[in-house]
Amino acid sequence: MQAGRLSHAYLFLGPGGVGKATTARAVAAALNCAQPGADGDACGTCPSCRRMHAGTHPDFLVIGPTSEGHQAQIKIEQIRELRRLTGYPPLGGGWRVVLIKPAEALSALNDAAANALLKTLEEPPERHLLVLTARGEAELLPTIVSRCHKLAFAPLPSALIIQELEKRRSLPRSQAALVAALSGGSLGRALALDPEELVQQRDQVLSDLAQLRRAATGEVLLWAQRLTKNRADLNNFLLLAQLWYRDLLLSHFQAPTGLLAHQDLLPALEQARTDDAPATWFANCAALAAAQRHLQANLNPELTLDILGLRLQRRGNPHESR
Repeated sequence: MQAGRLSHAYLFLGPGGVGKATTARAVAAALNCAQPGADGDACGTCPSCRRMHAGTHPDFLVIGPTSEGHQAQIKIEQIRELRRLTGYPPLGGGWRVVLIKPAEALSALNDAAANALLKTLEEPPERHLLVLTARGEAELLPTIVSRCHKLAFAPLPSALIIQELEKRRSLPRSQAALVAALSGGSLGRALALDPEELVQQRDQVLSDLAQLRRAATGEVLLWAQRLTKNRADLNNFLLLAQLWYRDLLLSHFQAPTGLLAHQDLLPALEQARTDDAPATWFANCAALAAAQRHLQANLNPELTLDILGLRLQRRGNPHESR
């Protein structure tokens, strides 16, 4: 912005919760700020910045899908109204910034809204900036993508997410590390997770893993049957179990403690290291990953868990694997 080389339209690509919409708001604030700093950032105190903070700025528009119908979509009427507004200059005399999120909703049911937006992208009004956000390009019209300047947003580092969780939610570092490890690099997802519930789920998973090691075959099959009834519990088991074995491997190879997700269970990790070898943990991780792939391919969930449970049982009991 400081160099005066601002595109008329940007496409922010990346997973949810990594700051795409936040960046769009920051750009809108900076473009309309009455007293920007030397680095071009908004001052945060002028009338325009205060309106941005309150969500009442007349020149920052957010277009999102309506809740009508079975599939969320951005309707052509919304884009037509946008085109009508762009026929007028920004109300505050600065820039009108339009955030369209998620851009995939432009083509959710048909391409009518996306095709209507093309006219605005091809003939951009003066002092107007469009920002589209999406997880990827696959569900967008190629003609939309080609008319936008693309910026990729990577998953956020765990250290940054831990820092934000400590600051915003006053979480102890041990809980923040576990939440960050399961956030997938998304601060939005990390803030939505319940740390207390997550710890309880983690403890249940570790209890299940310990019981599977010494369970009879019938008990393994009952475990699979129970877990199959709740898909959320099933997904949590697969993620949390892999995270446990990941930490065992990191601990075994003397990685820095700050990289571990289970910082509240360091003595338990140390004890578990004496019970098994890295080959077992690698094998268990592979079995868990295979189960995830089979479930994503819509294979029978109970049969998938039967196989997984037996593999985890036999890895923990060398006599059973013969």
